[in-house]
Amino acid sequence: MLTAIVTGLTVVLFTFTATIKLAGMRPSLEVRDHLGIAPDAWRTIGLLELAGAAGVLLGLAVWPPIGVLAAAGLVLVGLGAVTAHRRVGDAATPIVTALAAATLALASLVLLAGSS
Repeated sequence: MLTAIVTGLTVVLFTFTATIKLAGMRPSLEVRDHLGIAPDAWRTIGLLELAGAAGVLLGLAVWPPIGVLAAAGLVLVGLGAVTAHRRVGDAATPIVTALAAATLALASLVLLAGSS
């Protein structure tokens, strides 16, 4: 049950962040510009988040090893966000938020690895 809850939260979070990037929503574009990330790279990050969320869901529903790999990718995406926010000298809030997303993906990774 814990695996389903944590993995479900990971899927919802990263699907949301992917959707706002891919839809080009204004707050997302403002973050992209603030971080100095090229539009093509921003869309690629969104696609990676969406693929990771789908992989984590597949890991929960069908085959845990694919979920473990997908969750590892989401951990890396989250750590990349932490690095990007630190690079531009952001305050703690966006850094902690990105770190929380990476931690949630890491929790999914550990739980899915334990169920395979």
